[in-house]
Amino acid sequence: MKKYILKRGVLIAIEGIDGAGKTTMVRRLYDQFSRIHYKVSSFKEPTDGKYGQKIKKLAQDGRDNISVEEEMQLFLLDRKEDCEKNIKPALDRNEIVLMDRYYFSSVAYQGARGLDKSIILRENEKIAVKPDIVIILDCAVKIGLTRIRYQRGEVPNHFEKEEHLEEARKIFLKMEAPYIQRIDSSRPEEQVFEHINHIITGILIPFSKEISDQPDLFSLDINNDESIYYKN
Repeated sequence: MKKYILKRGVLIAIEGIDGAGKTTMVRRLYDQFSRIHYKVSSFKEPTDGKYGQKIKKLAQDGRDNISVEEEMQLFLLDRKEDCEKNIKPALDRNEIVLMDRYYFSSVAYQGARGLDKSIILRENEKIAVKPDIVIILDCAVKIGLTRIRYQRGEVPNHFEKEEHLEEARKIFLKMEAPYIQRIDSSRPEEQVFEHINHIITGILIPFSKEISDQPDLFSLDINNDESIYYKN
């Protein structure tokens, strides 16, 4: 099996409404690229940090006591911490970095609450690393909610209300940029994965270098490494 390393880090964001299949795809991509010896890290937002915990509490308890502006600030603080502690160091180590949600979700979800989408994007791009590729997984809201209820066995939280998800999906569908690819995630899981894998493999090729299983004979320092000699 061929093995590869990256010449520089590559940041890949997997986006979409709740129930679109982001976490499943990130897990499968992590396994796929780890098997061929790429260094891979995956991170999920909101994080488990102090700001991420506050966001998760809002999802469970409700958002009645917080303005949309305050909510956006929590996401910005959580993302800034994630970039500084996790994302940037992994990219500096020349890793593939897989994001299970990133700032495009803030544009969609806070935009669905009425904030100016261009302001959300601008504020996030002040503190966040711009991704090399964004994969938006798209499916009907009813499909996403069905997956949450019956595949995860969960009750939809306060961020997963049907009307709110419909508005967030509309915003995701309007996102257009050279680095954005949209995939129909209502299809069977294997088809969705193969499509994503094909796209990302194409992105990685220019930044990849094949490595050999065999040591380079002429890279050994025979003057300083006595371990290379056989001893009787």
